[in-house]
Amino acid sequence: MGDPATVIDQYRRYVQDGRMEISEVMASELSDLLLAKKGKTLAEQGHLVTALRDLAKIQEMREKWPESKAAGAMLGKARKKYGKLLRSNGMQSEANTVFRAEGDDEVQRGRVRAREGALKSALSHWKRARKVQPQLIEAYWRPLEAHEQIKSTLKGANKVGIALAKVLTSVGPVNRVGESFQLQPNDSEAQPLNSLLNDIGRWLKPEMGLPAKASVALDSAKRELERQIVSIEAGEQAANAKLQAAIDTLQPTVDYHEYSRG
Repeated sequence: MGDPATVIDQYRRYVQDGRMEISEVMASELSDLLLAKKGKTLAEQGHLVTALRDLAKIQEMREKWPESKAAGAMLGKARKKYGKLLRSNGMQSEANTVFRAEGDDEVQRGRVRAREGALKSALSHWKRARKVQPQLIEAYWRPLEAHEQIKSTLKGANKVGIALAKVLTSVGPVNRVGESFQLQPNDSEAQPLNSLLNDIGRWLKPEMGLPAKASVALDSAKRELERQIVSIEAGEQAANAKLQAAIDTLQPTVDYHEYSRG
């Protein structure tokens, strides 16, 4: 099939162009070739992990749930082996990055299981994702979404509701990127807030049945996020507090003119 890196670049371009069928075929064939190869090099094992991860996502986009689930399971084994190989070659930092990627992979596997209607399995994947990446916000709100979609009620979502409220109040402050607002946890994907706040507003409606403790906590978290958004729009809060803090550390502590006169 050619150089794996070239193949990966090609089918990713197809994905961008909306050519999902050919991209799936190419990712699947590359995965099969690398899986069958004995004595893979470190680079080839890395390409296998990338191909399987892409394959699982492409199949999810094509709503091929069983196929995506199978690719995700193979990815878990390949990723674990790749991390061990990196570590054995003295590449501890790279290995840590690979192991941390399990969080995003488990979120993806959970999404697929939820679409299959397997709530318990989906919740298990998201629980694992939170363990690996404690600030991965998607792993906290997906459970409420799944309860709503599968059971049409949030009566059993007390713990996950409280957990979502806690993470939303612990990874701030809110940042503005263009015209959208988001939270940017350390070592995790940024979480856009516009649609999430709308979802939370719906989940807080009495007819959804969210238990009182979770409802109170989530309502408080929502109000705080909305307060920050208003403050940013009014210019009372930095649009990117982390960037502003970094800039502030670069400001000279001694006035140049006072120093030159001294």
